[in-house]
Amino acid sequence: MTEAEKKTPVISVRGLWKSFDGQKNVLCGINCDIAKGEQVVIVGPSGGGKSTFLRCLNMLETPTWGEIWFDGKLLTPPDPYLHPEIIKASATFARIMESGKYASEDDAVAAIKAGDLLKEKGGREGKEYAAAMKRFAADNSQSIDTARQRIGMVFQHFNLFPHFNVLKNITFAPVELKLQTPEEAKENAMSLLRRIGLEEKADAYPSQLSGGQKQRIAIVRALAMNPEVMLFDEPTSALDPEMVGEVLDVMQRLAEKGMTMAVVTHEMGFAREVATRAVFLDEGVIAEDGTPAEVFGNPKSERLRSFLAKVL
Repeated sequence: MTEAEKKTPVISVRGLWKSFDGQKNVLCGINCDIAKGEQVVIVGPSGGGKSTFLRCLNMLETPTWGEIWFDGKLLTPPDPYLHPEIIKASATFARIMESGKYASEDDAVAAIKAGDLLKEKGGREGKEYAAAMKRFAADNSQSIDTARQRIGMVFQHFNLFPHFNVLKNITFAPVELKLQTPEEAKENAMSLLRRIGLEEKADAYPSQLSGGQKQRIAIVRALAMNPEVMLFDEPTSALDPEMVGEVLDVMQRLAEKGMTMAVVTHEMGFAREVATRAVFLDEGVIAEDGTPAEVFGNPKSERLRSFLAKVL
């Protein structure tokens, strides 16, 4: 991988807001890039928005405002407030400019953004605005289903199919999506199982596995799709302490191979030793962002110092 590729964002988050049923905002205007080959850990207190943020990255949660970009293509609908050219196509912009209140177009755009003045629903912003939104989406968007084939997700509670054995859990998606033949999928699955030392469990069912084994199978199931990015949502929090290490070992080997990863975790040892970057998310905002040495060794805020005192 070249230096330019390492710096290229594979995921870009712009102005991300999320609320549920119009209640308090869980995420508050987050901006964040994840570059190819980065291993980013997301830490913070419970209720700070960590899992919601991660689930927005592959659209398991739909952002209220803002945009998610994957590999240079948009996953969300365009957020007009992030694009002056779309704002300038609106009836609100035309009305404000006609009023003569603002000296320049940039001032009018800034006022519309600051006041949240667009009224796009119901066509009240006019045909030019609707056309600008449609054109931007057509030029920049990709299917979320296509993107999810390249973004692996591992959940806290495994989410294995209980009525499938281990082998079918791993092969089902690549075969169903016609990405691999059944023979190719089986060969790939057995190779992955050998890598994590669970080849003998191919015919077992999830109910016959320990928690650590289930989570390792869940990781392998995601890897069977040959993803470019892996998202981990507190992958060890449902495990007994003695099972945590075997899951973290698999994740560490992935990191060593250069897999791009975003990991919500309370495992501070893993965060400090394996991650290339640490993000402290608190009350819906990124409060600190840097290398693990910077974030854990030299916290800038009292809030982070207080958090670390409780978990380290």
